[in-house]
Amino acid sequence: MVEIRRPPYGRNPALAAHGVRARREIVEAARELFARRGYQATTVEAIGEATGRSGAAVYQYFEGKVEIFEAFMRESTAELITVGDQFPVLSDDPAGAAALQVWVGDLMQVFLRHKGTFLGWAQVQFSEPKLAAIGQANLKKFQESIVERLVAAGAHPPTPGVVPVGILSFTQWSLFMYVAQRPEFSQERLERAVASTLHTYLFTPAESVGRWPTTDGEELPSIPLGDALGLRRPVTARGVGTVQRILLAAADRFSRAGYNGTSLSDIAATAGVSHGSVYTYWADREALFTTLAQDACAALELHVQGLEEALRTPDGLSNWLHGWVAMLDIHGAVLFTWTHEVVDLPGLTELTGRMNDAMNTAADMFLDNSARAPMEDPKAMCIAVRAMLADVPYVLSTQLGILERDAAYDFVAGLLREGVGIVSVAGPQ
Repeated sequence: MVEIRRPPYGRNPALAAHGVRARREIVEAARELFARRGYQATTVEAIGEATGRSGAAVYQYFEGKVEIFEAFMRESTAELITVGDQFPVLSDDPAGAAALQVWVGDLMQVFLRHKGTFLGWAQVQFSEPKLAAIGQANLKKFQESIVERLVAAGAHPPTPGVVPVGILSFTQWSLFMYVAQRPEFSQERLERAVASTLHTYLFTPAESVGRWPTTDGEELPSIPLGDALGLRRPVTARGVGTVQRILLAAADRFSRAGYNGTSLSDIAATAGVSHGSVYTYWADREALFTTLAQDACAALELHVQGLEEALRTPDGLSNWLHGWVAMLDIHGAVLFTWTHEVVDLPGLTELTGRMNDAMNTAADMFLDNSARAPMEDPKAMCIAVRAMLADVPYVLSTQLGILERDAAYDFVAGLLREGVGIVSVAGPQ
């Protein structure tokens, strides 16, 4: 196919060799910027500058960043559908677990090749209806392929209706948690941990409590179209309402646009306050995020402190997990942004250590209380359990709104009970 310039650039729109090269360089620069900055924070001008060109030069080839990101979405979701079509008809034995590990590895490679696109997916849901529709349609096709093969395999997980999107989410966020944490072990070990967890979950000995969704897509989940740290001055009684409004607006903006795509002006506009009101309490965006991170870390630590007691009884752990998922409604956006984007802010070093310690403590407690303890590879399983606890329920029920909170709880509880082997997580009554 002959590549062309957009009208009205040039009498002959067909690209010569230098035009083909320029277009390719623009695409690659955009791919890198989307991965590093996020969709919202990447501008056409920045894409042009990254190639030594102007924003106007980018417009010779593309209508704007939406068209470039659309190409990335179509490319990545086409690969996602191909991998979904290759999902094996699993057997309930070591050979089935090995086949699932190969498939999980293939899926993780798709996520790595298109990391910026998958991380930016949530941002375009809020701002670009055309792109959101592409994501929704292709998610449906992926799920249909998985359902068809799991039915053929005779799999019987606790929550059949949410399994396809759950497999996708658990694999994706285990990988991205691995990338964020940079542990000193191979990705293959993570693939084995994720696959073994999923395989055990899919072939739980308990009789299935639900039924598989039909593959007409009607029943498949879809994407619906405190502390004063960081404050410049103490909060007076008069200012409490304003501060709370700003913090809620900031969390909302970070969830929609990411850290790099959010400015204090955006937050002020969302909160309905003046720009000066934000600067009254925070010197900059980092200070405001630090305030949110402090609150999130305190909530996280409080929940983890109650986990040891909760693990002693089925009802205690079930109540703990419900409270945990509810906590993510409030603090999930900050924890997600903190883990996957804001990883190197100097002012967050101590807090980041506390946050990681709390998450690792929770994951280790679950692994220590598994019926299959000691685990074959606890370091890799720790990464998988962290993703299972934090990113999976937040993304599925809050960020993208694919599942209701109770459905997200049921999926995570099933993974912990069957996949990890936590016998005290209450099953369906």
